[in-house]
Amino acid sequence: MASRVNSNQSPDPMPSSASKASGSSEEGQGQNAKSADVAKSTSKPRELWNKLGLDLGTVLIMMKAAIPPTIALSIYQANSVADTYSTLGYLVAIISILGFCIMPRAKFIQTMLFNVISTCIGAAVALLMIWSALQARKHTTAASAPPVRYNSSQSVVCAIWLFFQIYLVNSIRAKFPQFAFPTIIYAIFVNVAATYGPQFTEMSQGIAFAKRLLEAFLTGFGISTGVSLFIIPMTSRTVVFKEITGYLGALRGALQAHKAYIQSLETTDMFGRAYESTEKDTKGKKSAKPKGRPEAEAVKKIMAVITELHGKLHGDLPFAKREIAFGKLGPDDLAEIAKLLRGIMIPILGLSSIIDIFGRFAEINNWNTEPDSESEELRKKVVHEWNEIMTAVHEPFSKIIEVMDQGLEHILLTLQFVKPPKKKASSSGGQSDDVEAKGDAVRPGDKGFADYLEKQSEEFYQGKEMALRLWCERKGIKLAPDFFQHPATASYDESIEVKQEPPRAHQRNQRQLYLLLFMEFLLYSISRAVLDFVRFADKQVAKGKLSKSRLIVPGNRRLKKWIASTFKVEDATHDDSATIADIDGSNTIIALGSAYQSRKDPEHLPPQNAWQRVGDFIRVLPRFLRSPESAFGFRVACATMSIAIVAYLRDTAKFFVEQRLVWAMIMVAISMNPTAGQSAFSFLLRIVGTTIAMILAFLVWYIPDGKTAGVLVFLWVFVTIGFYVPLKQPRFLIVGLISVVTSTLIVGYELEVRKIGKAAASSNGQPFYPIYLLAPYRLATVVGGLAVAFIWTFFPFPISEHSALRQTLGAALYLSANFYSIVHETVRARIRGDEGDMELKTSPGRKLEKARNKVYAKQMLLLDGLRTYSAFVKWEVPIGGRFPKEQYDTIIQCVLNIVNYMSLVGYASHTFTDPVVSGGDESQTEWFNDFRRLMTSVNITSHEITSMLSLLSASITSGQPLPPYLTTPQPYQLSRKLEALDHDILSVRHIAEPGYAAFAVMQISTRCIIGDLEKLLLAVKNLVGELDFSFHIISTQDSSESSSKETLLMPSTQRSKQD
Repeated sequence: MASRVNSNQSPDPMPSSASKASGSSEEGQGQNAKSADVAKSTSKPRELWNKLGLDLGTVLIMMKAAIPPTIALSIYQANSVADTYSTLGYLVAIISILGFCIMPRAKFIQTMLFNVISTCIGAAVALLMIWSALQARKHTTAASAPPVRYNSSQSVVCAIWLFFQIYLVNSIRAKFPQFAFPTIIYAIFVNVAATYGPQFTEMSQGIAFAKRLLEAFLTGFGISTGVSLFIIPMTSRTVVFKEITGYLGALRGALQAHKAYIQSLETTDMFGRAYESTEKDTKGKKSAKPKGRPEAEAVKKIMAVITELHGKLHGDLPFAKREIAFGKLGPDDLAEIAKLLRGIMIPILGLSSIIDIFGRFAEINNWNTEPDSESEELRKKVVHEWNEIMTAVHEPFSKIIEVMDQGLEHILLTLQFVKPPKKKASSSGGQSDDVEAKGDAVRPGDKGFADYLEKQSEEFYQGKEMALRLWCERKGIKLAPDFFQHPATASYDESIEVKQEPPRAHQRNQRQLYLLLFMEFLLYSISRAVLDFVRFADKQVAKGKLSKSRLIVPGNRRLKKWIASTFKVEDATHDDSATIADIDGSNTIIALGSAYQSRKDPEHLPPQNAWQRVGDFIRVLPRFLRSPESAFGFRVACATMSIAIVAYLRDTAKFFVEQRLVWAMIMVAISMNPTAGQSAFSFLLRIVGTTIAMILAFLVWYIPDGKTAGVLVFLWVFVTIGFYVPLKQPRFLIVGLISVVTSTLIVGYELEVRKIGKAAASSNGQPFYPIYLLAPYRLATVVGGLAVAFIWTFFPFPISEHSALRQTLGAALYLSANFYSIVHETVRARIRGDEGDMELKTSPGRKLEKARNKVYAKQMLLLDGLRTYSAFVKWEVPIGGRFPKEQYDTIIQCVLNIVNYMSLVGYASHTFTDPVVSGGDESQTEWFNDFRRLMTSVNITSHEITSMLSLLSASITSGQPLPPYLTTPQPYQLSRKLEALDHDILSVRHIAEPGYAAFAVMQISTRCIIGDLEKLLLAVKNLVGELDFSFHIISTQDSSESSSKETLLMPSTQRSKQD
């Protein structure tokens, strides 16, 4: 969407703390107070500009969005146009806004195609409705009776047609969210035609009206299409390229943030948290509140940006691949780039989890509470060990991160996502590109950069032995000088303390070793992923793809997939304007698959013969009528009829027309959303937006003193400003859309009256109002429509934003179960060697990879929407008890952690598919084969976790309590199981093996999954409760509270104390 375009025009992926630090280091120390004040004053406008998130691209898109209504009202000033559209002139401007010309081209063309089809169908059905209504008038009116304007039978027929169409079209809208705009357009057409239908006495009148209405709609669409295609054209490929550029920039920012955090571990306590003073307590002292360290917060912030971009790219990529364009990279190249980006993102995401892992270490050892003296001494010792280890790896870690950053820069330059930096001129006026000064250094963009990156990556891999040797020395293990060159034959000595250390100390040391290997493995994996991307970029240059542009046409297969996907639920982010996002965070549309939607019928077996199949077909209708989509359509139809009934009664029909209540019906069509509920906050925001629109209409009219040319210019300016909300705050899209439509409606009507005269403007039964009366009346009409939509969202039972959020959270848990089951099968297939040839699309490994990537992207989309909504909960006015935001935040974070650690398990298991170790000897390959054989006999993953997540999903979705005595699966304890099978398999002798490091990643990740699952189960229990079948005995002999009741099923520790 265009909202994505502006958000990626000038991506700033660097953490704010890093940018501030770099900026502060560059400031001079000798500035005087005057220059400092000048700098401070000049920075305020720029600071405000940055807060608004505006850049040139965003402003241009805002200006583009305001052009269609301006053109529509401008051409209406021509006599021929005014004669053609008459009293429907302002409707052309409204429809041109709803055409949403700022959508990327592929998405716009698809949406516009369905807009036109829905309008044409609406016109055809409107003619049928008018004809049937006139037939009702004809059969209920005596031939000799004088013609009258109102006929009850005609009104009833129009009302029935209106209810049926609104019900049906909104049921379709709920079933297929991608049809949001076409169904809204259809609803607007039907509302106008059905409320004017009772006024016609001849079919010729109805045909003329339907024709003018159809022409008005199609003209608005034509203006919107022309602006979209020819004024600042924005293709879906452009959107994707900007997202890829922002993605790569965010990855560079993540590398620098990780570098700062890793370097901070050299001197700080990684298990502690800083504290900041907050409000004063009763004694006047400020209480301490824990806060995250700035380096850790910077990592978390940039990783949230990356996951958001990953989800957006997943949603926009299909449109970019289907688009006909003139460019350089084809659809297959875009798909490969997305795959390579994902290959870099997953290990970087895993590297960011070391912050969480250190916190878990502190929790395991009770270091996050008030420790005793012995525990505090151990903590200081461990912190000191980590400080020494991180100091020892400072140089190799910093070097490889810088090289990887250069690799990402090389990709940006080679694929022409950014322009190469300008060469600085030397003092003598010539170029400063001095070959001698440059020497043998290879820079990003040079031809030999890939070989340079590969060399640095291998040097880092070989250099990891320094940190491992230091760790061994600190633990009392002395390694031979050639230990890492010949681990199978080289000797090593363990001190007596090591041989006699208790199991708890052994586990603690093993965890420390695993975490060190965890960091080195992921850094090396990132460097290899960057290298793959660099080689891909260089390959495109070698093929000549980037030397010139060519016509890119999608193949027949993609066109067929596009047609098939039109009637399928597609993934869309919460800021996708094509699905009418609002201020709810639960409107992220995710296709969850048939397993989540289909249910077995416990009352009917599958049909076995033709008669049963016919009966099964008949049952489709009641199944549809009781579906959630049908319920939503019924709500909207009832809300619409609550207003439309005024137009169908004899005593109020004139009032309906005079006060233009049809716009209240249109507000119902726009504001009621099938993917989310309502809240008092959203209702209030829409009213505020409409009030602001009325004020803007006054400004547009009175600033140029009502002069037509000036009014058109100011309308364009204020509509430009109004589109800031849909573009930069997509959660408030409906608020911004209603505001823009309302202000255009008010100003457009006044310009229409000025052009065609008061008599012609009043010919449809609507009296003329000057703008100072029209604007408040329009405000009252729109607010009334919003109020009716608000009421029918809560009646007969509420569909609140909170219930929609709960449903979405249940879907996120279901996707987690799905993702875990895929990872489970992936790991088993890789250990057994059953993946097959990954080059073949039909191989098991390729199918698992496709499913894994698809579900992961869906989960990122869903979690991003959940996090966005959670941030807005604090602004809502609670009705009843307070919303349990803390529990929901805990569940969202646990789901995010589980998914991230699952992806790490799947990523690390890839090591088991290639037993060949570069530079290794036969003993290494032998150990690798033994290790794989033992891993086959040990269950690395468990189906119990899939069952647990599915159960939690069902409980959250339905609101039913959990079954009693539900416990999480036990930790895997892979190390203990492997050592029980082969004591030497995880000994120090093999710590340099690549499979050992991959095992360390899997061991840490699986343990963290269990830990998060325990927190998740507790949080869900707090939300939905747990069935309690315990038996209580109430004692009447003892009045003390402690003995007044006893539970039959009592914990053993409590029984032993009483005994």
